[in-house]
Amino acid sequence: MMGSCFSSSESTYPLKTSAISSQIPFTGKDSSVQLNSYMNKIHEITTEEEFDKLMNDIQNINVLIVCDFYAIWCPPCLQIAPILYEWALNDYRTSVIFMKIDIDKNGDLSDKFSIRVLPTFVLFKQGKEIYRLTGADSTNLKREIDKLK
Repeated sequence: MMGSCFSSSESTYPLKTSAISSQIPFTGKDSSVQLNSYMNKIHEITTEEEFDKLMNDIQNINVLIVCDFYAIWCPPCLQIAPILYEWALNDYRTSVIFMKIDIDKNGDLSDKFSIRVLPTFVLFKQGKEIYRLTGADSTNLKREIDKLK
């Protein structure tokens, strides 16, 4: 199990990381599968308007949405990120929508959802929060996604 970081308003030095594209191309074997246009990628949400648009889109009404609140200076956030990308491309490419919200760039959403520990994963269905997990515990997160998707 991986750890957690606590968010604060103090400035910190970001860790050097390689950027991972928020637009991951479809790499599945079955190209005949019709995907929800929000699936098979991770959405980097930068505004509350973007968040609301994704949450309120009619094609997402019965779809599980996993929201990762993170920061680039948080080592556990960086450790779990590749797992989320793998899930978005493979395990859940046709059944779950993934989004990431950098708390340092979007304090409004961070405050709205009372994010105090990083990473925090908030799962939504039909526009409502249905589960929350703090810390980079991929085993428990996967178990809940499997239960709720």
